[in-house]
Amino acid sequence: MKKFLQFICFAFVLTIVSSCSTTKSKDEIKGFKKFYHNTTAKFNGFFNAEELMKESMVKLQDMHLDNYNEILDVYDYVNVDNPQSVSADLDKAIEKVSTVATIHDISNYVDDCYVIIGKAQYLKHDYVGAEETFQYFEEMFDPKNPYGRVYSKSKSKRTGRATPKELKQQRKEKENERKEQQKERDEQKKEREEIRKEQQKTRKEKEKERKKKAKERKKNAKKSRSSSRSSSRGSTRSSEKDSSQDKDEEIKAPTIDREKQREQEKALEALRKEKEEEEKRKKEEEKKKEAAFKSQGKGAIFKNRTAYTQGLYWLARTYIATERYSTAEYVIKKLDDMAGLSDDVERQLNAVKADLYIQRKEYNQALVALEDAINTEKDRKLKGRYAFIRAQIFEKSDNSSMAFGEYRRAKKLSPEYEMKFNAVLNELKLSYRTGQTSQKKAMNKLDKMLAESKNKDYYDQIYFTIAQIKLDGGDISGAIASFNEAIESTGGNQLVKLEAYFRLAELLFDQELYAEAKENYDMALKMMPLTDERYKKVEKLSKNLVEIAKNIDVIRLQDSLLRMSLLSEDELTEMARDILTQKEIEGIDKASEADEKRAKIITSNRQLSAGRSNFFAYNPLALNQGKTEFNRVWGDRLLEDNWRRSLRADAALAEFQEEEEAEEIRTDFSDEEIRDILRDIPRNEIQKKSANAKIQNALFALGKLFRERLRNYEKSVDVLERLIREYPSYDKRDEALFNLYLSYYDLNQMARVNEVKQKLLDEFPDSKFTKLATDPSYAKSLRDQENSIEEYYSETYRLFDNGEHELVISRSTEKIDLFPNNKEYNAKFDMLKAMSYGSTEGKEKYIEELEALVKRHPKTPEETRAKEILRFLRGDREAFDKILYEEALDIFEREDEKLHYVFIVVYDLSQRDFDRAKIDINNYNKKYHRFDNLKTSNIYLNQENKAQVILVRSFENKDESMTYYQGVQKNKKEYIKNEKIQFDMFASTQKNYREVIKQQGISNYRVFFEDNYLGR
Repeated sequence: MKKFLQFICFAFVLTIVSSCSTTKSKDEIKGFKKFYHNTTAKFNGFFNAEELMKESMVKLQDMHLDNYNEILDVYDYVNVDNPQSVSADLDKAIEKVSTVATIHDISNYVDDCYVIIGKAQYLKHDYVGAEETFQYFEEMFDPKNPYGRVYSKSKSKRTGRATPKELKQQRKEKENERKEQQKERDEQKKEREEIRKEQQKTRKEKEKERKKKAKERKKNAKKSRSSSRSSSRGSTRSSEKDSSQDKDEEIKAPTIDREKQREQEKALEALRKEKEEEEKRKKEEEKKKEAAFKSQGKGAIFKNRTAYTQGLYWLARTYIATERYSTAEYVIKKLDDMAGLSDDVERQLNAVKADLYIQRKEYNQALVALEDAINTEKDRKLKGRYAFIRAQIFEKSDNSSMAFGEYRRAKKLSPEYEMKFNAVLNELKLSYRTGQTSQKKAMNKLDKMLAESKNKDYYDQIYFTIAQIKLDGGDISGAIASFNEAIESTGGNQLVKLEAYFRLAELLFDQELYAEAKENYDMALKMMPLTDERYKKVEKLSKNLVEIAKNIDVIRLQDSLLRMSLLSEDELTEMARDILTQKEIEGIDKASEADEKRAKIITSNRQLSAGRSNFFAYNPLALNQGKTEFNRVWGDRLLEDNWRRSLRADAALAEFQEEEEAEEIRTDFSDEEIRDILRDIPRNEIQKKSANAKIQNALFALGKLFRERLRNYEKSVDVLERLIREYPSYDKRDEALFNLYLSYYDLNQMARVNEVKQKLLDEFPDSKFTKLATDPSYAKSLRDQENSIEEYYSETYRLFDNGEHELVISRSTEKIDLFPNNKEYNAKFDMLKAMSYGSTEGKEKYIEELEALVKRHPKTPEETRAKEILRFLRGDREAFDKILYEEALDIFEREDEKLHYVFIVVYDLSQRDFDRAKIDINNYNKKYHRFDNLKTSNIYLNQENKAQVILVRSFENKDESMTYYQGVQKNKKEYIKNEKIQFDMFASTQKNYREVIKQQGISNYRVFFEDNYLGR
């Protein structure tokens, strides 16, 4: 026994000694030393990094929301709002594998470590870093590269590194090869496009013929239908009886559009043949290689299980993420041509091909790739996802029958309830749209789904589908109601709510309900990502509707108040009591909702505070997944005994409590509460006159806004007609008539144009608006009288200096009619108008007008001035310290590739708050930028104003500094945790930063930064 122990000790010492030796080359190292480095590399750093990667993937999947109204992402963990939330774990993983790659350089896991580094960068959305990592990996770990890290010759043991010149030459050769291949593919694509166009032509011709024949068949079939109905009644009744016994009615598949199906099948068949030929060629090449191996006595080719193929796969995905589709295709082709790919890479390769084709909108190729992915994939969840995407593509190309089949396939393949659920919804929509299911049957099916407690989390999607079906059936008001229910109902999918807000806004806009449309556009805009192609349209509509919605609200409120003023005191008191009772009920509902939210927060905090353990109940991720699945099946149940029983001991008690709660609603309201509700109702003539004046001004403003902003001349006519009819003594009646004249002219209603013109002549013969309508030369003479826009502006400015702000506002508005083609002075007039509003209507209106000016006149001195005033109004005391001139901007230079800093400016902070802010920034940098080696320092920017700078340095270039900047914008609460601290943040070169410190202010640099970094 003693000898045995001595032998073990000797072997251990020998292992340690041999592992410390570094004189041999990597190829010569074998035995204990190799075993030691491989084991330590695999089961220490590499294993822990892989576990961190898995956890990060689960977190990203939990964050990811699928938008089932659009083609799903192939990968369910990439498109997330805040990928930086997993940065800390991913940085730890990078740190661990970097250590492994350095210390255990001779192990077999170095290439795997590089793959994990690149993959972690990809998951953080650091695509620049991921690309650099994988490009280095592609060159240095290529088994065929004689200068790479894994290349070895059987005779010569020489290993070396490629010189920069040699690497450049290799890249050049690869690029030329890729260009040639791309040229061939482009030619093939052109040919396919020509074939497709020809097919479309023939299809249209056939469609015309088919419609003619269908009409004839309908005529002939009418007689035969009437006779066959009576005979078939008996059989249909019996079949209905049988089907009613089933738990759920089967959704009927759409009838097949043979022509469309043939067209798509032809295109898919051509692609399949192309793929088969490619595979045949590949197999022949593999056979030749295998024969060559056997002739050399080396046996058969083994599956390529190295990390190199994984690295290429992730490189292709990185190129797709950065929209370099041709380069991605080249890498995929390179992988495709490799012999003996492992099964894992084969599976991943089909999915990445599908992703590439979908991004390029080459949907037929995507269908083939997805089919291959389904056939090779083992994971049923992914199989179901790929089938669902195929269904969506078929639906997009109007191939309803194929789409229906794929949705059914997705239901069978996917183990996830959410996927099955959405497949059923889409089947139902397809069946209804193609006339196979009546609206009544579709609604019955959806009502059944609403009744099931396991669908509680999907009520928003059910109501959204109900709205779509109602909309397809022409029930606009029903669709509006259902979209509202989708917004208000339970369900955590914010993308469904975004779609509901957008669709609702569009419907309300079409129905000319502009105030309601504005509210919904605003909500959609808050939830919509900047990358959404609808963003600009929604933003524009939202801006255009601001004033319109405001004036509509004024008219509605004052109209209703005037109507209420006609009621008796008893009727008003009763109405006030009803309003107060309703508020009480709403208050109880909100309180119960708040209790539920608090309970959820407490539960989640308890879960997060638990320590790490292998037991599933101590693992928050496993626990959440299990809980979600339980709720889908059983609903949201309390933790209690006999939870599965519908007649529990507390059922009767619950009913009693509900009755008790209903009785507890307060009805004894005080006189003061009732007076408070009724205080805005006009009681005397002065108050009624004020209410009518508000209505008149709002109608006048609306008449102009409908015409100028929305080009809705009919609505302009409606409101102006009401103004002229109901308020004949309105002080701007001549201008209102002129705008009515213009709207009728735009509608080409010349008889009404002449009527309004005559009214102007009769009522206001000397008004300038009458002259504008009747005398075409008057506008010109008016401009001549003013001599020029410069003089007109000078006169307006003189009035502003004299404090005649009402006249300034009027002249600024009239400028549009007097000088319609001169836009040079628009910003100047808007600035005078904004400042005049500030004097007459106060701070809120001043801010509103300045914000409008900033949006309307970007990159003008007035925009800069407006921003300075806005900052001053919001508390920035150094806003006016520097007056901005063009030459002040020339000091700063744009040098994108130079070293960059990020600096944060804070104002008027105590030393304690300032130190706390610095600590928060350092903690943020440690968490999210662990390996960027960022350092912080601080300096006074302006001691008089107590403005201080916290400098974060350094970044290699502009892109890196802006990545940091954008990350902070998404995680502001973590950056400086005290929400009361307001701060400005900028990226700059060293030179520009020094200039900012020299100027002791940020006014000039702010404009430069917004123009050159934010692109405003």
